[in-house]
Amino acid sequence: MAHKRLRFTDEELTQANNVNLMDYAANIGLELKKVGKDSYHIEGYGGLYINPILNKWNCFSKGEGGGPIQFVMFIENKTWVESVKQLLGFNPTTNHHKQYSIAKRKTEEKGEFILPEKSNTYKHVIAYLIKTRKIDKNLVYKLIKEGKLYEDKNKNCVFVGYDNNNNPRYGNLRSTNTNTVFKGDVKNSDKAYPFAIEGTSDKVYVCESPIEVLSYLTILKLYNINSFNHHIISLGGVSDKALKQYLEDNPMIRYIVLCLNNDKTGIKATNKIRSGYKNKYNVIEQYPINKDYNEDLINTTYNQIFTEKNVFLRRGEEEKFNLEL
Repeated sequence: MAHKRLRFTDEELTQANNVNLMDYAANIGLELKKVGKDSYHIEGYGGLYINPILNKWNCFSKGEGGGPIQFVMFIENKTWVESVKQLLGFNPTTNHHKQYSIAKRKTEEKGEFILPEKSNTYKHVIAYLIKTRKIDKNLVYKLIKEGKLYEDKNKNCVFVGYDNNNNPRYGNLRSTNTNTVFKGDVKNSDKAYPFAIEGTSDKVYVCESPIEVLSYLTILKLYNINSFNHHIISLGGVSDKALKQYLEDNPMIRYIVLCLNNDKTGIKATNKIRSGYKNKYNVIEQYPINKDYNEDLINTTYNQIFTEKNVFLRRGEEEKFNLEL
């Protein structure tokens, strides 16, 4: 016997989608921490944030987001039908609506961005990047000299992003301790201003992290490709916020080469960005052989990567876009 599909009225769907995300998150025991104007981070879930004014959420590390229904599906691993039913039956035991009122949120300003204090040495950063991550020595020294990389008091790598006036606006942290995996952004960082190595061409290469940027450039050097004069940036995840700003600041760019990770999150983000920019820019996808370019670098799979003069371009577009390195 066939089962009828469970349907909801428009009123019920509206009710489910109007459940206050802040209330719901707090009532299921999630810890909310204010990290900027109109933004709350959910502790323990990586890059998961709620915008209480829009009643929307985003998980930048996974490239996912949406409203209350998608939130329940994501957090509690429920189906769409189960999530709607859950929200329709939601009765908050503690009401946080007034606590996170719009009036209060609008008066709160983002705190000042301050880079971590510098250490009096670079030895841990140099050892980690060159010996552990196999990054090209001259590239590391160049970035240190340019003020885009330094070591803080906690022995972390600090990768710095600047605006057009050469003011630091973003900092990405990466632990040099191989026994403790720590990475994240400096408090009050503006992800619109990425860690970047500026070029002179009309092409920008886009990676997920500063380590991937350096790994990509190191692989080129290993193949004696020293004529790379393109822009290359790190998104600090998979959100396109940094790319959007970089394109606004560099209107001469016509080509976007996406070099995100070869995993579910990276592929999904690549497809999303490609779809959003293809009408204005020539967009090309590239993927590492392994999960990311640093794995390629460490595993020395160079012979697989550079079998063509262009880095494994897809759909035969190398001639169309003339992306010679």
